[in-house]
Amino acid sequence: MRRFFILWTLLLLLGTALSGQETITVMQYNLLEYGNYQSGFADCYETNNNTQRKDECIRTLMDYVKPDILTVCEFGATQALLDNFMRHNLPDYWQSDDIINYAHSNIINHIFYDSRKMALKKHVALRTNPRDTDVYELYMKTPSLVAGDTIKLVCIVAHPKAGMNYQSERRALMQVAMDYVNTHYADDNVLIMGDFNMYGASETGYQLLTRTYSNPNVLFVDPLANAGGVGEWNSNIQFAPFHTQSTRRYSDECFSSGGLDDRFDFILMSDEIYMGFNRIKYLNESFHAVGNDGRHFDQSIDQNGNDAVPPVVAEALFDGSDHLPVTLKLSVFAHLDVDEHLGESFLVYPNPADDQISVTINGDYRITNVFGQIMLTGHESQNIDVSCLASGVYFLNVDGIIRKFIKR
Repeated sequence: MRRFFILWTLLLLLGTALSGQETITVMQYNLLEYGNYQSGFADCYETNNNTQRKDECIRTLMDYVKPDILTVCEFGATQALLDNFMRHNLPDYWQSDDIINYAHSNIINHIFYDSRKMALKKHVALRTNPRDTDVYELYMKTPSLVAGDTIKLVCIVAHPKAGMNYQSERRALMQVAMDYVNTHYADDNVLIMGDFNMYGASETGYQLLTRTYSNPNVLFVDPLANAGGVGEWNSNIQFAPFHTQSTRRYSDECFSSGGLDDRFDFILMSDEIYMGFNRIKYLNESFHAVGNDGRHFDQSIDQNGNDAVPPVVAEALFDGSDHLPVTLKLSVFAHLDVDEHLGESFLVYPNPADDQISVTINGDYRITNVFGQIMLTGHESQNIDVSCLASGVYFLNVDGIIRKFIKR
């Protein structure tokens, strides 16, 4: 690994460590064949996809969004290009990792992060088709890190195959990612992001991520699930505020044409992040497609002005890629006010459950779904009938202490 691992004993001496509560901004961006001029799906060359111009656009967007983590798709797969990107677009305190490219693809996924706030512990590339899926395990730099504090954030960057006819291939890639999370990070803070190339919520790959299928302990929450952003979004004006491709009405052989009419770009979060179980919590309503003002369905992103971003940012979005970047914010709690280690006196079993869960409760309780909707309430019970609940992930809350369980 390159530029990355600092001895844990030196973490407090470097940069600005997280203290108390910190907000982390995450941005995912498809860079559209950045620096890749080899023959491939798109006819992208130096003349119609100029890297220097793209760098100007990226710097404008970075200055506007100010992310702490940047994940990307369609990055040209050379170390020299990676070094050039960091030198021209990122401050010195930003770091990355060496390229892993088992698939020998011309384009890859990658991550860049503010090393003052976090460190990269592990980078694993999952062998998926047509490109590797990259798993990055980050740790927040907190004052108590040397003493054993482990605020972990896992970022998985995926870019499955494009095209209406490749739904099964997209699901297969997501299955590999889900299996890996189920084995290694079932109870951790996990984001899965990238250009998913999915045409609607009925796609089996999307369903796999957001429903309890073969991996009942792993569930990803779409931040737009309660905002009207989930459905059959392809070429559907109802989803105009959520579309992320394409930034151009007309093409120049490299950029896709047609204007904004698809929601391809995602950041989904594990239920642990959505509920804030492990000291990282999603900041409600913070997810955005940068530059989407809801007025550019089937239009270029800068056509007739843009109400969401300044003109210079709209111009950068038009020239930088045919995708919009998507962002969200996470609250990181470096210290807790309650004891996380409650012992075995509050266990939910069996888990997964069928019709009933057993738990000793000496007070009021409520059961909610992953979106915080109350499904059941009660008082002082040892056996709770959950037969009325649909299959899925639920949370038992007793006086502010929460336990997760699965209803089969």
